[in-house]
Amino acid sequence: METHLINGHHPHPCPPPLRGKDGWGVQRFIAFVLVSLGIIIFLLCPIPALTATITDIRFWSAPDHTRVVLDLTESIQYESSSRESLSQFYLELNNVYLRIPKREIEVNDPFLKRMSLTYLRKGKVKLILYQKKPLNVTIFQLKPYLDKTHRLVIDLIDPEQEKKEQEERKKQKEIRPKGTKVIVIDPGHGGEDPGAIGPRKTMEKNIVLSVGQKVFHLLNQNKEFQAFLTRKGDYFIELQERIKIAREYGADLFVSLHTDGSFTSQTRGASAYCLSLSGATDEAAKILADKENLSNVLGGVSSRNVGNAKDDLDQILLDLKQNNTMRESFRFAETLLTYIKTVNHLKYSSYRQANFMVLRAPDIPSVLFEMAFITNKEDERMLKQNGFQERVASTLVTSIKKHFKE
Repeated sequence: METHLINGHHPHPCPPPLRGKDGWGVQRFIAFVLVSLGIIIFLLCPIPALTATITDIRFWSAPDHTRVVLDLTESIQYESSSRESLSQFYLELNNVYLRIPKREIEVNDPFLKRMSLTYLRKGKVKLILYQKKPLNVTIFQLKPYLDKTHRLVIDLIDPEQEKKEQEERKKQKEIRPKGTKVIVIDPGHGGEDPGAIGPRKTMEKNIVLSVGQKVFHLLNQNKEFQAFLTRKGDYFIELQERIKIAREYGADLFVSLHTDGSFTSQTRGASAYCLSLSGATDEAAKILADKENLSNVLGGVSSRNVGNAKDDLDQILLDLKQNNTMRESFRFAETLLTYIKTVNHLKYSSYRQANFMVLRAPDIPSVLFEMAFITNKEDERMLKQNGFQERVASTLVTSIKKHFKE
């Protein structure tokens, strides 16, 4: 047998590898045993849970609550919340990793001083919310949708302020002067839901709030009208809650303000929409209604708040058929389009209909107004101009006055 020198030494001779039928059989048997053992060990070992990464934390301040939102790469497990004191609320988040530079965030709104995220140990993070007063806390998770990731939503609610807001609306309804018409202006979207976004990153939620505030101030200069806003700042209100607010004020007219969006950047112009009791006027109206109805998903509504939506809708549609709310909605929409075409090009010369959730008030004429296409560069440029916003607001007021004089 031939051997070779290794570093000047004769190594021990190696036996030749096993060949033939018996040799290959032994090798195959050993390989089978090793693979089988590997599979058994893999199956018996616990598989670690997916680690979620916290990529952002935000907050939104409303008159009766503060909303805290954590953006996550995966759904998250959290231990039951506890209070360390009356002024602190905390959650322990499991299997998480922090990927945000700022872990102490000042809030200083009516309900929350600040919030902090700290590691308790590897994979476990503590979220502390420093409250100005004891609050009711609601926590729920939202799955990814469109450009939204997994989200953990924490609502810190002041029940006293919530009740006060409701009582104030009902009081306004009771003390309204005889003959005064109540108009509720609804700036769409808000908070977590930016609405449509323009090429220069202009957000629908900001434009419609600005126009809504202008309509509010102009209308309240007339003794014949009282105007109210569904939202007064950058926070989200559920679509059903917007209707509820209008009814608590005893609204004679509800106008939901929006800016349109399209994948086709050339599309532009204003349009008006009413509720449909059956199908949409056309496919474009249906697509728009579906998009606007997604506001609850994007803005963040827990599943428990939409449980009886089907039963509620059936009753609403029945009520609408039994009064003239729909006819009054159509009449105002036509009046609005007659006047608004002097301010902006019309996308449609007459109103369209579809199943818009926010227009489902059975006793209030309701119209959704798309003032321009924010996804069109020229319309976006106009929408950002204070002069254009003032002309839109003034024309809306003129349309409202005309509607109630006829």
